[in-house]
Amino acid sequence: MALSAEQQRRLEEFLSPPRIAVVATIGRTGMPQLTPNWYRYSKGVLTISTTRERVKYRNLSRDPRLAVCICSEPLAREYAVVTGKATFVERQAIWPETRAIVQRYVEAERLEAVLEQMRTQNRVIIRMTPDRVRFRS
Repeated sequence: MALSAEQQRRLEEFLSPPRIAVVATIGRTGMPQLTPNWYRYSKGVLTISTTRERVKYRNLSRDPRLAVCICSEPLAREYAVVTGKATFVERQAIWPETRAIVQRYVEAERLEAVLEQMRTQNRVIIRMTPDRVRFRS
């Protein structure tokens, strides 16, 4: 199910600040596996950078169902939960989006050093076009 134009607008507005996203995947035993992550939401797509060695990558490779909760700080009085199916962007195609994610969270003078360190890792981009969203405000 696609998001309505109003849901898209509201989600874009809520996710524009650099908050922390809690990513939920389904572990091999069926238990949820949760991790905090940096993200970017643009043009209806949520992206997260990770490595192939992370549990979330293995979980999503096996079962692409993904839920992400992003809340306001510090008291989480407002939040959005989005769900959908994950796909991966791999190899050199990841670097423009990785930069776009990281620059939301890192000071400009540290950006290149952080990206240089990330280039030594076996990274991928997780992409998700939300099919459902739930807000609390």
